[in-house]
Amino acid sequence: MNVMHKNKDYHLSANDIIPIELQTIRIGIIPGFNLFLQNMLDNKPCYILYNKGDHVIEKSHIEELQNNKVENLYILKSEQRKYFKYVEVALQRIVNENIDVKEKSYLVYNVAKNIMLDVFDDPRSGTNIGRTRIWVAGTVDFIMASEGASANMLSMVSYDYYTYTHCVNVTVLGLLFAKYLGLNVDSMHLIGAGLLLHDIGKTQVDSSIIKRNGRLSKDEFVEVKKHVEKGVSIIKQIGGLDDGSYYPIVQHHEREDGGGYPCGLGRNEIHQFGKIAKIVDVYDALTTRRSYSEARKPFSALTTMNGEMKGHFNLQYLKQFIRFLGSGEVFH
Repeated sequence: MNVMHKNKDYHLSANDIIPIELQTIRIGIIPGFNLFLQNMLDNKPCYILYNKGDHVIEKSHIEELQNNKVENLYILKSEQRKYFKYVEVALQRIVNENIDVKEKSYLVYNVAKNIMLDVFDDPRSGTNIGRTRIWVAGTVDFIMASEGASANMLSMVSYDYYTYTHCVNVTVLGLLFAKYLGLNVDSMHLIGAGLLLHDIGKTQVDSSIIKRNGRLSKDEFVEVKKHVEKGVSIIKQIGGLDDGSYYPIVQHHEREDGGGYPCGLGRNEIHQFGKIAKIVDVYDALTTRRSYSEARKPFSALTTMNGEMKGHFNLQYLKQFIRFLGSGEVFH
């Protein structure tokens, strides 16, 4: 096989590199990151530069790789974010390719993490908000059309808590739960966009409070609670979000018993999307690892939600959520 930049051995180890599916490579596009081929030398893998990041991949290159039965290329771990942004543009096509559903789920989840890193770096960017909507649309199509998507997407949920990963986890859980409940595609688009941005207001709260290890003081908690209204304010200034998508942002801390914030809404005053957002937000917070507490097992988290936190959630939706987590739809 004719290697485009042959004999350039970077002396890379398996710890420096990750495989990517050949089918994720876009023809006629400058990738922006180096691509490597794996070779075996003395029964050990070595990695040879195949294509420099500033060189276009042509159709003939892909065909040659396919003719040589190459299924994976390799990229540097340090260039993962570049790769996920590159994949993001063609995500709709990629999820319809003949690629293993687990790999598709990996790409969908990590593209979202990459988007949310950018959102939290620049929360007032209309471009980034537009990217979230496009991702939600593609993800809804994926989980509605692909057998095994629900189980594989759920398996991608991270157990380490960062605000941006929490937003992705909550959205994945919320969309899968919405599918289980039988919400239509339009409703899934609306709730998904709101869930992905539900904590954007935390970018306007002192980071030392957000990252605090342990219980907040009364004054600090007052500051944290402001993230809801600050999030709504950011989105309204930017625009581009449908009215229905605001419910998960403004209502994910409301409670059925009226003891939530920011408006103290109760029962019938809380929109369906707000009820769902409340459940998935708390569940993910309980089941992810914090610097000051270990992640709880699903059973322990649900027991707390159904017991100690009685009155926080719509009981019917909570029962449905428990059934959802134990359903064949999710785990098989």
